[in-house]
Amino acid sequence: MKKSVLLVCFVTLSAFVAPAAVQAEEELQSSAVTSNSSTMDSGSSESDSSKTGIALAEAPQSEAVPTAEADTQPQTAVVNGEVVTLEPPVKEGQAEADATQAPKEELRQGNARASRAAVASIPMYRLYNPNSGEHFYTKTTGERDHLRSVGWRYEGIGWQAPTGGSPVYRLYNPNAGDHHYTLNAGERDQLKKVGWRDEGISWYSPSSGTPLYRLYNPNAKAGSHHYTPITAERDQLKKAGWRYEGIAWYAVGSGEQSYEDYRLLGVRNYNQYALGAPSGCEGASLLQALQYKGKLTNWSLRSFLNTIPKSTNGNPNSGFVGSPFVENSYTYSAIYPAPLTSWGQKYGNVQNISGSSMNTLINEVKNGNPVVAWVTINFQPIRWGNWNFGVAANNNHAVTLDGFNKAGNQVHVSDPISGSYWLSRTTFENIYNARKYAVVVR
Repeated sequence: MKKSVLLVCFVTLSAFVAPAAVQAEEELQSSAVTSNSSTMDSGSSESDSSKTGIALAEAPQSEAVPTAEADTQPQTAVVNGEVVTLEPPVKEGQAEADATQAPKEELRQGNARASRAAVASIPMYRLYNPNSGEHFYTKTTGERDHLRSVGWRYEGIGWQAPTGGSPVYRLYNPNAGDHHYTLNAGERDQLKKVGWRDEGISWYSPSSGTPLYRLYNPNAKAGSHHYTPITAERDQLKKAGWRYEGIAWYAVGSGEQSYEDYRLLGVRNYNQYALGAPSGCEGASLLQALQYKGKLTNWSLRSFLNTIPKSTNGNPNSGFVGSPFVENSYTYSAIYPAPLTSWGQKYGNVQNISGSSMNTLINEVKNGNPVVAWVTINFQPIRWGNWNFGVAANNNHAVTLDGFNKAGNQVHVSDPISGSYWLSRTTFENIYNARKYAVVVR
């Protein structure tokens, strides 16, 4: 009887204990799976971050967060130390280009520098009007900057003039829109009699020093006289039919071609949409830069894009994804700096300078080297997407940086979507700094 009672009690107790033990074991296994999964995700994120500098952000720690609520939280990533919100992976293209406008600006007039007193010499600035063919000379930075703002090309310092000596007079012909400079007061007075306006003393000449040569073009209606201290330029103009008229005046020092404050390379511009390459911005920007350096000058954009290296894994870090002649929202049609550099090195001196500061990019342009820079379509705020190869800019775009205007805080780009234009350096820099992807052609 006692054995029967004990047996019944044991069976009854087992019925209660077994389910509890099974539940505990299942919870333990579930916890282990979750832990392993978290470890794997963390390792994957760290690996991606080490390659791209962009990592998925860890979710904030909290207790008992309902699954439905967690699903509504936006996905984020850390980009350059900043947490950003991720959008679905949708590659933007012509629709965004048509719906937005590039932040184009007119060339700004710089602030005139304060005049320098008690100096041994004064720089004489030289400018050129591509429409009339006239060269213009001035010691006034305000006048120099104004002419640059209306389309004159700044060519640097023509020569160094003394602070005193024999006056050099400047006159203006209102009919031809031409200027004339002379050390001869008699010539000045004769021109005044026939309608030229006397604009006073422009600078001074020493009694001796570096000669300024004067030449005359009998076929020109404007810019018929040219003045230069460069003998090679003098001789070249003589060969081209200009009449040499001797020494106009003297300088205390020779000039120098300076790009400290301003330079515009003026690289060629290709429109990727007009030429049937809606996804070819990086290739167009690279070809523009190569052709400025005298490479592939007879190649068309399509011919060049036919040689673009292709990615085999859908990652723009290994080559171009998709086709530059096709655009769709689900293909990340782009190529990043490393494979673009390898491609460009087949044709010229192309270097990957990604990670460089804005000042470094400006210095490259100052030295005559155009830069391919990764920005966004029409410099719109960057929007990040979570693609299968990692976090990337949905509105990715590339342009050729080919100019800067220090006085106006501007840069100039040749944009395969919106043409060639000036824009605020700050606007350019803010977009560029999100990734700092850049390739220079030297």
